[in-house]
Amino acid sequence: MNARSSGHDSRGQEETQQPVTLRGTLERISWSAPDSGFVVMQVRVEGELFPIVAVGEIAAPTVGERYLLEGSWDDHPKYGRQFRFTAYEVEYPATPEGIVRYLSSGLIHGIGKTMARRIVDRFGTDTLGVMNDNIARLTEVEGIGSKTLEKIRASWEKQRGVQNVMVFLKSHDISTGWAVRIYRTYGADAIRMMRENPYRLVDDIEGIGFVIADGIARSLGVEAQDPQRVRAGIGYALREASRRDGHCSIPRDTFLHHAAAILEVDEEAILDGLRAALAEGRVIEDEEDLFLPELYHAEVAVTEAIASACSETWNDLDHLQLDAQLAAVEERHDVRYNAQQVEAVHKCLAGPICILTGGPGTGKTTTLIGVLEIARALRWKTAICAPTGRAAKRIAEVTGFEARTIHRLLEFDPHSWVFQRDDTRPVDADMLVVDEMSMVDLPLMAALLRARKPGCRIVLVGDADQLPSVGPGAVLRDLIACGEIETVVLRLIFRQAADSSIVTNAHRVRQGYMPVFDSRLVDGGETFFRVVREDEDVADLIRDLVVSRLPGQLQIDPVRDIQVLSPMYNASAGVNHLNRVLQQAVNGGSRVAFHRGDKTFRIGDKVMQIRNDYERDVYNGDIGFVHAFDEEEDQLVVAFEGRCVSYAPDDVDALVLAYAITIHKSQGSEYPIVIVPLMRQHRVMLRRTLLYTAMTRARRMLILLGHRNALATAVQSPFEQLRNGRLRTRLQERLR
Repeated sequence: MNARSSGHDSRGQEETQQPVTLRGTLERISWSAPDSGFVVMQVRVEGELFPIVAVGEIAAPTVGERYLLEGSWDDHPKYGRQFRFTAYEVEYPATPEGIVRYLSSGLIHGIGKTMARRIVDRFGTDTLGVMNDNIARLTEVEGIGSKTLEKIRASWEKQRGVQNVMVFLKSHDISTGWAVRIYRTYGADAIRMMRENPYRLVDDIEGIGFVIADGIARSLGVEAQDPQRVRAGIGYALREASRRDGHCSIPRDTFLHHAAAILEVDEEAILDGLRAALAEGRVIEDEEDLFLPELYHAEVAVTEAIASACSETWNDLDHLQLDAQLAAVEERHDVRYNAQQVEAVHKCLAGPICILTGGPGTGKTTTLIGVLEIARALRWKTAICAPTGRAAKRIAEVTGFEARTIHRLLEFDPHSWVFQRDDTRPVDADMLVVDEMSMVDLPLMAALLRARKPGCRIVLVGDADQLPSVGPGAVLRDLIACGEIETVVLRLIFRQAADSSIVTNAHRVRQGYMPVFDSRLVDGGETFFRVVREDEDVADLIRDLVVSRLPGQLQIDPVRDIQVLSPMYNASAGVNHLNRVLQQAVNGGSRVAFHRGDKTFRIGDKVMQIRNDYERDVYNGDIGFVHAFDEEEDQLVVAFEGRCVSYAPDDVDALVLAYAITIHKSQGSEYPIVIVPLMRQHRVMLRRTLLYTAMTRARRMLILLGHRNALATAVQSPFEQLRNGRLRTRLQERLR
């Protein structure tokens, strides 16, 4: 096989689709990432004029080692053709000359070319067997004494240990990627430690959850009823309830049944494991509810922080003075506050904590501007924050005050994963304002309140009817529902907003009524519904709207002005498929900037960051555009709000296409035009809260398309999907 011969012709393209096996010797490591084992290396393959470039994961790549690589060919934007391997084995040479080259390659300290020749002359093709089984026999070779033998023995055992671990892991169907991470963590002790307790992988190696560890354990012969497995499974079941459904706790009886079903063991085994977990402090029971320790302590911390704020002495404000200052705000901004808004301004400024909530068009932002401007007139230091970068940017734009993400306000350290601001070094503010409060989960709220200095007022702003946080808890709903915290609910829709069918229909859906759709765009319509027939492809309809119909009628940019929101990732109307369709339709002619596996980015592509990156100052949900590929630095360049951010190839997995995103990811943002498919295939996700959140993302136009019964399912579903936890009860007990 000639690695350079296929180029980009059809034969070469066909070859890239087939799995390939190559044998070669590692000549040079061009680049490596020690944490993951990812390497770019040059490999000498028999029959090739030049070394090939191979990329993949190897536990301990060593120049001179001979490998059997399995993978496929790929084209890199800068370096051209590469062999991307997904599995490998170390191959030992079988001929005397091959063994000489192997031993003298620098792999084994104490053996050079001359010594390698002497060893092979003495033992021939049995050399490697002698070194494995009775390495002391090397003293039979001239020039090898006790000191040299020990040097050779240490080097050989280290080299052999790597391969033994990898062979062991691979023999139990552990993927190369995970095997590399396991070896990097445990080294030569990997086999012993995994035999003793394979479930320690969950705690020791990021990314390995219970499912992967359990698969490894079962391949090692661990029985379903094994106490180690049950104890690990108990933590997994609690974390799954938190991760998947947002629960902070599970009732004891429910948990016993749920965990037994997941682990496929009887409830008595779960009960035994639970007793051990409770005794060890890995699970906490409170009023027959079971908590992970971190969530239990977060609930208690939030409760105590709010109780502490409410117990502080607060100076009375001159409400007549506040009215005069509010009148000045009205004059500056040419607005008129209604009675509810005036009440909200007074309560936000006068007490320790106030919640400002209400649906779209009810004036939350206008009210907040009044609060902030009066606070400035009172010479208070204000700190404004939001859970995402997009939400912080938006509140800064509409209020004119600086705003930051909560993580940035609390000075999160990405290396230690610790907030630098806490009760020993609190945020220096007289008033703390949190916008988009519905998105704040329980642990983040606990961290935020921990960093509040005594005497700092707290204003929480958000729509409690929107989707709750992705993380555990329903903090805003619980704070309101406890009935012990000052809350102002703005219900009066302003006249300008009342003229918007988007706003009025969002309120109809919130109340459980079907929306009333506009009939024609030319009549000023804003909210439309397009029925999708059984013989129609919803992806084709969305492509037609994005590429042709809407830009043609409204003179808009199909990428920057239109956002497709889907309830889920998979299926024909899911985010993944819609992104592929829209990328090809909108940007298919642009140059490919990055390609790896099934991920392809083109110049101009709309992309989204899917996890917080504090070093790059880019956050989960931020949307940007692929700007270029820097061939000198081998990095993809993405523009976020005009600021260019560079990504090394291994970091690009933090980016996804964003022509379509999930409704959850849209929280905290607004878009000129929103398109939402509602299909029967989405039925597991069709909730009124989800639909309401999607509708309130649109500023100028909202287009729903799909099946009427899918729309009806969403509208008629229970509005609130309750999350288990005791925050509401704790607050009631503590504050009354």
